[in-house]
Amino acid sequence: MTLTAEPVLQAHNPVAEILEALMEKHSLNQTDLANRSGVSQPAINRILNERSKAKKPRRETLEKIGGVLGVTPEQLTGQAPISVRLFDKGAVPIGRWETLTQNPEAGDIQLGHALVCPVPHSDLSFALPVIGEAMSGNDGYREGDVIFVDPAVKPSHGRDVVAVGPKAAYLRRFTETPEGTFLKALNPSWPNPILPLTSDIIVMGTVIFSGRIR
Repeated sequence: MTLTAEPVLQAHNPVAEILEALMEKHSLNQTDLANRSGVSQPAINRILNERSKAKKPRRETLEKIGGVLGVTPEQLTGQAPISVRLFDKGAVPIGRWETLTQNPEAGDIQLGHALVCPVPHSDLSFALPVIGEAMSGNDGYREGDVIFVDPAVKPSHGRDVVAVGPKAAYLRRFTETPEGTFLKALNPSWPNPILPLTSDIIVMGTVIFSGRIR
């Protein structure tokens, strides 16, 4: 696949070429992508290898794959431009809170955009905008700040993490005590500032940068 010096790739790339390039950027093989997206490995293999002979993938399939790779179905099919930065090893996709919770209530953040993470990070890393005031305060965040999250960094006491529960996603401080492990809001006025880390809450990754190294 050839990249030009233009700021975006023109929207004429077949699904197989776009998917192949994004998988390479994220260091994902077919099995990895299948496990993370819920799309079967044979289906991904057909998209990659049959190319023009393959039927156009269903939108549901494209949404699942795009959710992992940080692009929209239109970008995967070449109907919308893709930023060259998505293919840059230093760039990470900007995610959406509602794709973590499947409950669209966050801001209008476009998939397919990317930011360069200024600190070392894994290929699984992503960026998110800070929404709400739960983590405002000393050593906290302002609404609109961008956080860089790395799923490869194990959560530890005092680090900030992104976690997903059955009904919502959270940016909270990971707190370990003799009584158990908790997710803590830094805003002292926040209702229910202490959230027990129960089995139905999954830590997605650790914040590694937001204006400074975290």
